[in-house]
Amino acid sequence: MVGGRGAEEGAELTGRLVAERSYPGEEGAVQRVIAAWLSANGLDPVFQATEGDRPNVLARLENGAGPTLLLTGHVDTVLAGEGWSSDPWRARRDGDRLYGLGACDMKAGVAAAMLATRALTRQREAWRGTLLFAAVVDEEAYSLGARALIAAGLRADACVVTESSWERPCLGSVGKVLVRVDVAGKSAHASWPAAGVNAAVEAARFVAQLDEVPLGAHPRMTATRCVLSIHSGSPQYVITVPERAKLLVNRMIVPGESGESVLAEMRALATSLASPASFAFAIDPPHYPPWETAPDQPLVAAFARAYAAATGRAPAWGYTGFGDANLFAGELGIPTIQFGPHGGAFHQADEWVDVPSIGATVRVLQRLALDVLR
Repeated sequence: MVGGRGAEEGAELTGRLVAERSYPGEEGAVQRVIAAWLSANGLDPVFQATEGDRPNVLARLENGAGPTLLLTGHVDTVLAGEGWSSDPWRARRDGDRLYGLGACDMKAGVAAAMLATRALTRQREAWRGTLLFAAVVDEEAYSLGARALIAAGLRADACVVTESSWERPCLGSVGKVLVRVDVAGKSAHASWPAAGVNAAVEAARFVAQLDEVPLGAHPRMTATRCVLSIHSGSPQYVITVPERAKLLVNRMIVPGESGESVLAEMRALATSLASPASFAFAIDPPHYPPWETAPDQPLVAAFARAYAAATGRAPAWGYTGFGDANLFAGELGIPTIQFGPHGGAFHQADEWVDVPSIGATVRVLQRLALDVLR
């Protein structure tokens, strides 16, 4: 992969973003760096409020009548774990690899989108329409940034989320439903348990049968189910039949499934138990619908041309885990592709990004925009 000057500028910009700690809830500093860079490069960024000092940063280029293309990425990172061989907030270069917290997930992708946006300001004669750049917050938690963008009336004809997916650009992903199950029994003296209804036992009966409930099927994505926690009884020693129990169930859903369908299958299971306890079900945040962009969508064909021009080969499409793309594509129905620089060690010590792939990502985004915006 040939990096070129764009790769080196991308590495430098990525390093500047890595240097700003941006845990969820602490994104204000890195967003100000992004806004200052955009201003210094001839753009007119605006801050969009979310919660506290953690705004989204938006830059809109309007260039006559035409479609709107959204280039977007998140600036928050997971927490720095143990085992880093260098300072997580000081980008370290080793050959073609740049190490740092968020280097690939996903500050290099944000940097690539910034550089592509700047390039397109200098090519206004070659395209028509609107280019919207959005650096959003909180993707690693509740996607407050993407949700704020949507609540403000986001409209776009195409979207690229610049998450790392160089080898297998993504055309879809599973969704996520987090189900809280509250089980209500009846307390009694534990020496005479038959006088009560043991919520812990009834919750356990529910969990024992849960994996017998069929999951949705899809040719390119896999639905899953996982019980995350079970809580019942008192944290203090008491000789009392527990009257309350609570479960948290994580359900990854595929197209054709929804939050309501997941609740319906769980309610049916509870009914089948003929339990003396009562069961209540609710969906807790965050919730993400599944999404899939059809391979014959014009955005996909345009992306394939841009990718082939940069790499010499056709893209091998992939399908990934949930994130902001689920909201833009699954909730708003915007044709979406997830594509960004190559890297590794996501959510681990010594996270890295491949420097040449940053420059190559800029070129793909630039070619794609010139194809879509006309």
